[in-house]
This record gives sequence, structure tokens and C-alpha cells, in this order.
Amino acid sequence: MTATDTDAGDAGKVSYSMAPLMNSRSSDYFHIHPDTGIITSTQILDREHMDLHYFRITATDFGIPRLSGTTMVAITVSDRNDHSPMFEQSEYRETIRENVEEGYPILQLRATDADSPSNANIRYRFVGDSATVARAAFEVDPRSGLITTRGSVDREANEHYTLQVEANDQGKDPGPRSANEDVRPHSEILRVSAVDRDKDSNAAVHYNIISGNSRGQFSIDSVTGEIQVVAPLDYESEREYTLRVRAQDNGRPPLSNNTGIVSVQVTDVNDNPPIFVSTPFQASVLESAPVGSSILHIQAIDTDSGDNARLEYRLTGTSSDTPFVINSATGWVTVSSILDRESVEHYFFGVEARDYGMPPLSATASVTITVMDVNDNRPEFLQKEYYSRLNEDAVVGTSVVTVTAVDRDVNNRDAHANGHQHSYTRGLCASDRGKREVCLIPD
Repeated sequence: MTATDTDAGDAGKVSYSMAPLMNSRSSDYFHIHPDTGIITSTQILDREHMDLHYFRITATDFGIPRLSGTTMVAITVSDRNDHSPMFEQSEYRETIRENVEEGYPILQLRATDADSPSNANIRYRFVGDSATVARAAFEVDPRSGLITTRGSVDREANEHYTLQVEANDQGKDPGPRSANEDVRPHSEILRVSAVDRDKDSNAAVHYNIISGNSRGQFSIDSVTGEIQVVAPLDYESEREYTLRVRAQDNGRPPLSNNTGIVSVQVTDVNDNPPIFVSTPFQASVLESAPVGSSILHIQAIDTDSGDNARLEYRLTGTSSDTPFVINSATGWVTVSSILDRESVEHYFFGVEARDYGMPPLSATASVTITVMDVNDNRPEFLQKEYYSRLNEDAVVGTSVVTVTAVDRDVNNRDAHANGHQHSYTRGLCASDRGKREVCLIPD
């Protein structure tokens, strides 16, 4: 800013100051030098946060009395394409009936971009390895994002379609490009271009990657600027590549730009199945354990990301009377009904861990649960009543009857029978593994 004062001496010297209008936060972003009037920014600007700043600039002289003049300044923050389009959902799923008519609407995709309209003119298209298959059966409106049927959809020919759609903001400096980690070699991911205002051979531009490609995953066509994936990508190893590309003309001497930056984000695909942390799984539980008791924690890991790594668990090889259930989210196995070791001592079944990828991947493991005994059964006689005949002149020690009792518990198989002795006529005279012999005893 420049202000003039025709007075002489101190009365002609000017000092500058600025005051924000409309929004006091503007003073946090700009500063004016009191002597030179140069306005500078004091921090990083963000058009999406605040795109207009209004100030009153005051020029004050050093005379007595001090006189001043004012003017208005409006600063507009121009947009830079620093926001990539964002879909409202990370994944869309839909079910349709086969043989629907051509042009049948299936899904409405929506992506938004926080940049200004010139950098947020979103266009949709099918990309990736599935693009050819997708275009044969479906069509995406490049402007609206509506996916419709293009041809016959036959379930017997293809039951599932996995489509990858790109939303491009058409900005001058597009944001990072994405590539599935299972993209086929020599697939194009983007094309860079540069313009040279010279003529003939001096305007012919050649491209090369000068950094960011140490592992050789990418190549660039020196003439067309087409960047291809030439080596396998792995999301679990490297999730983003930053390539520095140089454009150089054919002039003598050759001239080149300051290089451009290309960001390639690797998107995860469901290429890793779940892995159990240990297998087989074994546990023991008392038969007296109450319903709801946690007895075994099934754990699996998946090295993918997002839904491709989110797992659910289920038991396999069980029946309706299996007294165990598993929490599908946590993997905890709990008691679901009363246990009885005397009925079933060992349970053998399987467990499956399945991820939420498309298509889902799974792993299985075996589970063994042993029910441990508690003393919960009384001894039982083999007969409810025992009868015997005895001669009245039988001698002392004569066997009258043998009684037998059993106990179903594991440590009490040999029950001990105890009789009530009559002081003159009855008693117990012998025992053998759960059997007792009733004999005559002396007076």
C-alpha cells in the first residue's frame, strides 16, 4: 500500500495500520508493515476455511495534530486443488434381479469436493481391472454418477460384480490417484501432460520419472506421459507412492520444468484371509459352570484393512443341543445351556473366521472342550428293595444278602454302602468295590 502526504518534514511521513472488517479472524492471517505498507500473510491460508478478507487500511502522518486517510482492501484467497473428491460411502452394495431392462437404474453414487467449482467439477468413470467387464453390463453417468444397466445381466453367467468407480474433480492439479493393489501389470493409472510454447521439435515434450520409483513399480511413456504399473503393488507394504516427474523438450539446449508431483495411493483389496492366532483351540469347563460363562476366546487376525480386515466368527459342526455359542464379533465362546459331564464329557466342533471383504475370505480351526466333573450325583442302589430268606438256625456270619450301590461321578464310581446295625440280628460283614454283604452278628 502507498499513501502520499505533500507536507514537509514529519508531517509528510506516513505510518500504516490495518483493521479487519466483517471478520476479526482476518487479522490472524495478514500483517502490514507500518513503514513500507507491504501486506504479508502470517500463516498458511485455507480457502475452504475463509476465502475473503476485508480490511480498513489507515495511513497516518506524524504531524501535530496527526492526520490520517483510509482505504478499503479486499483480499481473495484463490483456490488450489488440494482436496480430492470424497464419496458419501466408501462402499456401495446393491442387489438386482437378472434380465432387467436396459437403462434400469441401480445405484446413485455421490461424491463431493471442498474445492471451488473449477476444481470440483466431478466426473465419474469405471476404472481398474473390472472396468471392461463393468462397461459390458453397466454404465455410469459421468456427470450424475448414476449406474444403470447397459446390457443383459444374467445371474448364471455372473452372480457378482465388483465395480470400481473413480470420481475425478477435473482440476488443474488433480489430487492423488488410486490403484488397487491387485492391479494387473501394464495397467494405466493416469496420464501427465505438459505444454511447450515453442514450435516444431523444440515443442516436443518427453517425460521421465526422476524419484519415488526406487522399487520400479511404475513406468512412464516418454512420449505420451502415460504412467503404468509394471510391478505388483502391495497395500500392506506400501500404501502411497510420490513420484517426481520431469517434462523436458527436444530443444538445443533442452529445457525442462521444475518437475511435477504425482501421488499414487494404493487401495486395499481383500487378498489376505484371516489367520487364527493359535490352533487347535482347547478348553476345559466345570459342569457346574452357569449359563453365560466365558470359557474360550477365539482370535484371528487379518492383515488387510477396513471391512477387508473386520472379522465375524461362527461355530461349525454343531447341533441344536450343543451347549455353547460364540459371539460373532468378539470371538468369545460361552456356555448356552446346562452342562452334564455324565451325559457328554467331550465336545468337538469347528470355528470359522470370515472377513467382510468382497468376496469374503475365511479360515477354519478345530475346537475341543472338555467338561470336568463335580460331585453332583448321589450314590444309587441297583435295587430299590432287597429280599432274602434265612433259616432260623443259621450260624453267626452267615451271608444274608449282598447290596450294591453306584455313583455316576468320575471319582466316586465305587460307592460305599453303610447299613444300620440291629444290636442282636444284623450287621455288615464284608465289602467288595461298592458291594456290601449283610451277615448275622453275635448277640
